[in-house]
Amino acid sequence: MHCSPRKDFLLAAILAVAVPQAARPAEFVLVNTSGVTIEELYISPCAGRHWGPNQLAGAPLWSTRAFSVSDIAPGCYDIMVILPYWRECIMAGASLRSGLSWTISKSTLTQAVFGDCSQSPNIVLGGRRPWRSEQR
Repeated sequence: MHCSPRKDFLLAAILAVAVPQAARPAEFVLVNTSGVTIEELYISPCAGRHWGPNQLAGAPLWSTRAFSVSDIAPGCYDIMVILPYWRECIMAGASLRSGLSWTISKSTLTQAVFGDCSQSPNIVLGGRRPWRSEQR
C-alpha cells in the first residue's frame, strides 16, 4: 500500500507536531567593558544551594572581551560575578532558553561599591501549592 504525496506530507506534519523536540542547549555570554579583569563567574540553577565551579577558572576575562558558557540546559538560573574587591553582583532568575548576555560596565563597578550591582531580569517562581478552600 502506497500513500499519495499529499498524505505523506500530512503524516510528516502530524508527526513533527506530535513528537516533542529536544530542548536545544542555551548559552550565556558575559561581556566586560568595565576596565577591570573579571576572574570569577558562577552559574547555579535558581534557588540552588551551591554556586558550583568558577566558569572563568584559568581564563580571566579582560576588559573589552566577552566570554561564553554554552551547552547549558534551558531553565532558570542565578548568575554571579565577583568584581574587585570581592563584590558580588548577582543576576537572579535569568531565564536561559536560547541565549542571554550580561554586560559588566564601569557603571556596574560604581554600583558594586554601593552594594547595588545585582539585577533581576524576571520574577522567579518561589513555589507552588494547589489552591485550598476554607472548607477543608
